[in-house]
Amino acid sequence: MGATVGHIEVLSDDPAPLREFYSAVFGWKVGPVATDDPEQMEYAMVQIAEGDDAVSAGIGRRAAGFLPVTFYLRVDDLPATLESVAAHGGRTVTQPLKVGPVSTI
Repeated sequence: MGATVGHIEVLSDDPAPLREFYSAVFGWKVGPVATDDPEQMEYAMVQIAEGDDAVSAGIGRRAAGFLPVTFYLRVDDLPATLESVAAHGGRTVTQPLKVGPVSTI
């Protein structure tokens, strides 16, 4: 059972300089900041690379309780992966959430 990084989230109290930094230093293509964001996270999707296996990213405002950097792993079978996590001493702290037509986190 393999896993690759599928999405990285970088959050800050002041996300605008982060978007400029990652764009200038690493060439990340920063999309528009979401204006319909009910949580006002000033969240922008970022294109790191192209292709089927490309990692996506988002840069936005850090809300209370959120870690500054989170990465999401891409797996073939989420229920089986969560069972393996539990079998190896880990635990599920948030139930799986469908976030798009084909994505569950």
